[in-house]
Amino acid sequence: MTAFDITFGQRPLLSTVVSAVLVGLGVFLIKLYRVRTFFRRLQKQGLPMPPHHPLFGHIPLSASIIGSFPPYAHGNYLPDQIRQRYPHLDSAFYLDTWPFGPPVLAVISPDMMYQFTQDRNLPKDKGMRHFLKPLTGEQDLVTLEGPIWKRWRAIFNPGFSANHIMTLVPGMVEDVTAFRDILQGHAEKSDMFCLEEASLNLTIDIIGKVVMDHKFNSQTTYNDMTSALRNQLSWCTYGIEINPLEYINVIRPIVHWNNTRRMNRYISRELDSRYNSIQEKAKSKSVIDLALKAYQAEEKANKSTTSMDATFKNFALSQVKLFIFAGHDTTSAGAVFVYHLLSKHPSALARLRAEHDSVFGTDLNATASRLSSDPYLLNQLHYTLAVIKEALRLFPAVSAPRGGQPNFFLSDAEGRQYPTEHCLVWGNHFGVHHNPRHWPRVEDFVPERWLVSEGDPLYPTKNAWRPFERGPRNCVGQELALVEIKVMLALTIREFDIVNAYDEWDSQKGNPKGMNVNGERAYMIIRGGGHPADFYPCKVNVATKMET
Repeated sequence: MTAFDITFGQRPLLSTVVSAVLVGLGVFLIKLYRVRTFFRRLQKQGLPMPPHHPLFGHIPLSASIIGSFPPYAHGNYLPDQIRQRYPHLDSAFYLDTWPFGPPVLAVISPDMMYQFTQDRNLPKDKGMRHFLKPLTGEQDLVTLEGPIWKRWRAIFNPGFSANHIMTLVPGMVEDVTAFRDILQGHAEKSDMFCLEEASLNLTIDIIGKVVMDHKFNSQTTYNDMTSALRNQLSWCTYGIEINPLEYINVIRPIVHWNNTRRMNRYISRELDSRYNSIQEKAKSKSVIDLALKAYQAEEKANKSTTSMDATFKNFALSQVKLFIFAGHDTTSAGAVFVYHLLSKHPSALARLRAEHDSVFGTDLNATASRLSSDPYLLNQLHYTLAVIKEALRLFPAVSAPRGGQPNFFLSDAEGRQYPTEHCLVWGNHFGVHHNPRHWPRVEDFVPERWLVSEGDPLYPTKNAWRPFERGPRNCVGQELALVEIKVMLALTIREFDIVNAYDEWDSQKGNPKGMNVNGERAYMIIRGGGHPADFYPCKVNVATKMET
């Protein structure tokens, strides 16, 4: 074969490659034109959005804001940052960052969020399925829709009822006591450590009992299931990436496969064991037992059934992994932000401690036994609940992304109609919670706003507090989360002073000065829900008694 033959033979291949590139470029340009003209039409209709570039859309604006963020700052900050730059955008606005993401309708008004989550329930955005698939598999309660979602939500509801959660408090006390011992150890060593590492291990131990009636013992020993789940979470993406290299990360699928294998192997053993003994657990309301009972009720006509159908087993695996993830992740972050805010506000800390003295007595060593024997004492912690709610207002961990629908419009207070078709409708909790149009003293930590009567200037606007979302798709585990944080505080807050150690951390790591969002060094980072930066480095000291 001559050099001429080789060159000639390469021409069809080269021609094919060039043709494919040209076709791809053509498709890209057509899509670009359609998206940009879609936004120009919205703009001509007078619908709110930041200044829109005919070629680059809102990419320069978004890039300038994201570029000003410290490392790994959560994307949920973006709508509020846009509102700060353009104060008139205080209800909803369109955002065009294609090709990095779909057209977005960002909503930061409680009334407008009500329209698509409570009055009408728009389906979850497909990005949620993209994020959750490596964690849960093909089907889970968060992304299911229609009758199948309604059926399984009804099946699982008893496991998260307020009365049932109170029966779990003695087990929580046991786990929080181990957490308290960890804090005591750090207080004795006076060392710097990451509070959320300890908090995550605690909340995953608690949710293990709720979901599987099983002890993970993550606070004291290595557990392969919880290790795999937490590692999996760090590799999950929403499918909307600023860094194009994230789309071609060849390592991610391998990590996902290995972690899924580890999680499924562990949970499968528990499923098989409990399936064979479910009749002995007639009163159990753990998530895994509720699912198995529902399955066996459907299968009881088949007297010879001794093992689970593979389809159902995969479905059950998905639900267990979902509840373990969702039940520990945001609860842990919320608890750490409560500790953080109390450390910054001594008067609130003193009032909360005084409430605990009043409810539990001043003998700290007796609190655990009192709480175990009478869990309903938690219902007397009115100021404590106000502190928790205010912390979750300032640091909401998640948002509500929904898929827009044909002929479905949102309406603002001025009567403007916002089409949702072709849009990701981004109900942004951080934007709602930090919107000065709806919250007096919006950036201040004011637990008292949750204790005043209607008519008081501080009284919260209806539907404006949404850390667990509202409507039929609200978080099934919200009561559990609130009880967990109360128990954590009851057993630790009077005994320890927890103070952030970001200055020492940044010095050790060589971090630049001024890393913050809205002046807050403990800004939320991307890790599923919003978590405190760097897992909240801190120091713990034995508490000093304060005058109240």
